[in-house]
Amino acid sequence: MLLLPETLTLRVDALREALEEGRIDDALEAAAQLSSGRTASLLARADGDRAVAFLRALPPVRAGAILAAMPSSVAADLITQTSMEEAKALFREIRPEYAADIYHLWSEDEDEWAEEVLTGLEEPQRSLVRELGRYPPGTAGAAMVVSYLAIPSGSLVGDAVEAIRSAPPEVERSAYVFVINPEGRTVGVLSVRELVLADREVEVDRIMSPDVVAVRVDDDALSAARVLRNRGLKLLPVLGAEDRLVGVITREDAFDLLAEELAADFVRSAQASPDESFFTPPLGAVQRRLPWMGLNVILNLGAVFVISSFESTIAQVAILAAFLPMITDMGGNVGIQALSVAIRSIALDEVRIRDIWRAVRKEVIVGLINGVVLGGSFALLAFVLEGNAWLGLVAGLALGVNVLMAGVVGGALPFIIKRFGKDPAMMTGPFLTTITDITGVSIYLGLSTVFLTRILG
Repeated sequence: MLLLPETLTLRVDALREALEEGRIDDALEAAAQLSSGRTASLLARADGDRAVAFLRALPPVRAGAILAAMPSSVAADLITQTSMEEAKALFREIRPEYAADIYHLWSEDEDEWAEEVLTGLEEPQRSLVRELGRYPPGTAGAAMVVSYLAIPSGSLVGDAVEAIRSAPPEVERSAYVFVINPEGRTVGVLSVRELVLADREVEVDRIMSPDVVAVRVDDDALSAARVLRNRGLKLLPVLGAEDRLVGVITREDAFDLLAEELAADFVRSAQASPDESFFTPPLGAVQRRLPWMGLNVILNLGAVFVISSFESTIAQVAILAAFLPMITDMGGNVGIQALSVAIRSIALDEVRIRDIWRAVRKEVIVGLINGVVLGGSFALLAFVLEGNAWLGLVAGLALGVNVLMAGVVGGALPFIIKRFGKDPAMMTGPFLTTITDITGVSIYLGLSTVFLTRILG
């Protein structure tokens, strides 16, 4: 059956509506043609009782796949709303690396529940979940998966190919095969393609690469993700005690980590908190947002002071006030565009602090072009609306200069803040809006004062 985008959209809408209305049978029918990830996304936002009823009606294997695709905190909460026997059945169907995240959350608050659920697992899965659950969040150990291809040093290529063919489904599509010595240490790596094309009677040691890039279980997960991305790897081995291979970080998981970091950077740039989510209680959201809004109020007093300094000018030409929001808002929007590009480049390690002058040169060129186009358009608009050429010239010139200034400030400020060891995503937003507001108001009202007699004439 061919599922086109519009068909998927209809099924997503049907599942959402069925969950909202508590029609579990209809929800099951709608979810039958949807992926576990898409279903998990909708289920995580549904009412808890209805989500649990939906999971209970699914086969345990399907329910486990959906739970594994949810945020760990949501999955942990849903499972605790089931009976102990149901929780054990669900937990058995979740892959160990995902089950370990849930187990870690339970161990912090409901240790007895966690240990009881764990008794429903058979060895060695039980020990594996308990071991993985010991790694703190944010470490490579917590981000790794334990499904990978490894063959003993000295193996023949033919034996290795047969081992791959008999591997479980979760590892049979692995891109790399790691070669390990009797102590469990990684001594080489080769791609599956190299293995398949090689002579079956040759030892893998002769065709493997002895240079293996790896991280340790206690290394920072984000740093590990950057290593994988920067080196163009598909898997990154993770080493445990005595440098033994204990897991791998996949490209998918690495990119998820980098995407979460980037999203957090953008959230902080808007003076929100990366710790806030849809499920954060209202008072918690207020505590995270209010301090930054308060800082914005204090910083924007500078713009208020500038406007009050030109009170006589505004009093003589009241229409000046009508164009002021357009000039300041345009500066803020342009600044946010430049800011977003700079923060993204810094977060992805595409640039270094010393590249600030490259950023400034780029924004000057972009700002000049945008300033001429936007300023000219705004000047023409102001002239058409008011029939005053001098007013149009002043308004257009002020907007054009503010666009140029905003781009340069937005592009350079993250580098400057980073240079002082601070978080540019957290601090740049308030400073950017204040600077663009003050410069926009000062340029516009300053030019209006200089050319006041001509505007009035």
